[in-house]
Amino acid sequence: MRTFRSLLDGAVPGAGVPRVTSLVVQATDVVNRTDDRTVLSDDMQRELVHRFLEGHEWDTDYLRRASANPSFEDDVAQLMETAAWQDAPMDETPELADIADALDAFHAWLADHDFLERGQLVSEATEALREADDPDRIVGADAVLAVEFEEFLPPDREYLSALADGRELVCIAETDASVRRTWVEPGPVTNHVSFSRRRDERERPPATRPMATAAHLARGTVPEDPEVGSVRVLSSETPADQLGAIADEIGALRAREGLAYDDFAVAVERSGTAVTETISELRREGIATSSATVTGFGDDPAVRELLRVARSLAGDDREELAADPELAADPELAADPLPDASMLEELDAMDGLADPLRRWATESNLKARIGRAESPLDARTQFSNVKNAFAIAESVEDTDYIASTWESLVTVLERAHEYAPKRTRTSSIDRDGGVRVDHLQSLKNGSFAVVFLTNVVDEAYPGDPSLTRLFPDERVAGMADYPGVTDVDDGGVEATFPTDSTASSRPFRRYHAEHARRRLAVGAATARDRLYCCLYEHEGTALDRRVQPSRFLAEAYRRLPWLTEATESGIHGEGTAEEYLLSRPDRALADVRRTNSRDVTVSLDALEAEFGEIDRLLDESGERGEDLREALRARIDFADGRVRRDADGRVRRD
Repeated sequence: MRTFRSLLDGAVPGAGVPRVTSLVVQATDVVNRTDDRTVLSDDMQRELVHRFLEGHEWDTDYLRRASANPSFEDDVAQLMETAAWQDAPMDETPELADIADALDAFHAWLADHDFLERGQLVSEATEALREADDPDRIVGADAVLAVEFEEFLPPDREYLSALADGRELVCIAETDASVRRTWVEPGPVTNHVSFSRRRDERERPPATRPMATAAHLARGTVPEDPEVGSVRVLSSETPADQLGAIADEIGALRAREGLAYDDFAVAVERSGTAVTETISELRREGIATSSATVTGFGDDPAVRELLRVARSLAGDDREELAADPELAADPELAADPLPDASMLEELDAMDGLADPLRRWATESNLKARIGRAESPLDARTQFSNVKNAFAIAESVEDTDYIASTWESLVTVLERAHEYAPKRTRTSSIDRDGGVRVDHLQSLKNGSFAVVFLTNVVDEAYPGDPSLTRLFPDERVAGMADYPGVTDVDDGGVEATFPTDSTASSRPFRRYHAEHARRRLAVGAATARDRLYCCLYEHEGTALDRRVQPSRFLAEAYRRLPWLTEATESGIHGEGTAEEYLLSRPDRALADVRRTNSRDVTVSLDALEAEFGEIDRLLDESGERGEDLREALRARIDFADGRVRRDADGRVRRD
């Protein structure tokens, strides 16, 4: 949106300030102007739908049996949320009709309490505009410019039609680029709408090698070599090694070319847990990160501390809380994790839920502890999560159908904490300062100097289509009314994708294979100068199964002469340096032991000099150096047998 603002501000000097916003935010503004109902936050929507489903009686035998599965409520809630956003009619398959009835009942229940869920915003705003006596007063615009039109879902297009009624409307769409809409609707968007005029812009030749690679992935063509930029394959042994290699490459480019962290993006295949785990691993490697789709609420130690305080006030066993294993993992934040008896009495005597939590945060100096323990970027994220926890407490206070008790707050916080990595975010958080880590769809139309596409293996691209855990894939493929592309024929595949790169003869699998290739193209198009296709050779699990590079990458490697393999760049990242440091004693001891069985000569003077240099560097590294020195001593003690681990897992020193 910042890009469009800067472009339009320069294009319309003095004529007015174009309002650049997302469709959902614009629809929210319309609802707020015309409706008194309150829009539920994502956390409260998740809580209320679970409470609703706990007592719901299903009509179909399949759903009654499936309801015994522990993940059932979460899977149904996810499908209900998807159907609400798409305003999708599910009226043919009996099980889907059963879920549609549950969704209608849930929305009626919300309406009785003057609430809306976010998934209703677009459809409710459309209705409000159509029924308004004076729509001009609500809209306040003379013309509407809709960009990224290739991603507008049917309800989005209905809303746009109502919004632009009587106004000039211009829609701009990119061909062979849709990933969000084509997940639920096949064919180009022009097959579903009609305009009074249409203009097709002539495509410009790709200006860089990353752009040329994106064009090849999207259309199967082989453009001329632009001879600008680079595209490389970064291969590692395991998925964990892959992220270590990415961190090291980021360190090398920052040192060599002076790039900032926000010049980089790491793209993962799916949203949710995959993004969270990538962020965690990169941070362990010493890389600052940011995300527009994951806030870290689910693994934030500050949120866990507030949750422990709420549990204490709810009367949970304090000894059990004090022994929480998460407590030891965050010693800086959890230095004083539970209120003492006098503070507990004071908090319990206060009215409400949010004010006591804020009092605890103030008295325990939570803000200062976060500031000491975290980088400025991570501290800002944690402050936002703490604010969100306070907002949840206020919602529980104000909601008359959830008891305003500490027990209720604990339940709501636990569910928000548990499902934070899985939920669908409906707004973006604009943060700068770290490597952007997100799923491919959210990076679309972004621009970064360096982009890493992770897990470019056949298990992910194309992988297997996975729309829901509620039904087997074979069953979903035959559901014409499922809110996603399922019952598709050969014509639907060919109308949507110009590529044909899978051996499967089944249209359903062909469609989703080409969709995976399209996602790779979208990710590649976000790179300005350097694109890395990252992969690994083994799963890294107990079976250590070997995996194959993506068939799309293999084809590109054969056909695009500028695609090359990345070479070793040395040690640049903190994680790689620590790994080398901690493994050096192991290798040194192994070298010395080899002299007893093989004709090998080892220079003890050289080893002594190397360890002396390491010791000097640790002295200069302050507290971090002392921590590493202790780790080195422990490593040597284990290697020398002075410390051992018993069968029960306990560490003993002989």
